[in-house]
Amino acid sequence: MDSLQNILGAKDFSPPDEITAVKNYIKRRYGSDCSVRLERDALIVAVPNSALAGTLRLEQQELIENCQLKKRLVIRIGRYTSTTF
Repeated sequence: MDSLQNILGAKDFSPPDEITAVKNYIKRRYGSDCSVRLERDALIVAVPNSALAGTLRLEQQELIENCQLKKRLVIRIGRYTSTTF
């Protein structure tokens, strides 16, 4: 039986490329931080204000193409926490 140390030692804890791509896109284009959370079939993006969320919703297709997203994209308004990627 494997020990917990061996199991966790082999696990890759780095965020997926899609998450990094979305965060970099928003930071570079709008100069704003965001949080991105990966759920089963969706990327949940939380931004700090409604103006940015509205802009992202209008440009959602461009964001999907530029970041080469395969999962559904959900944009939310609200606080972002450090527990997400």
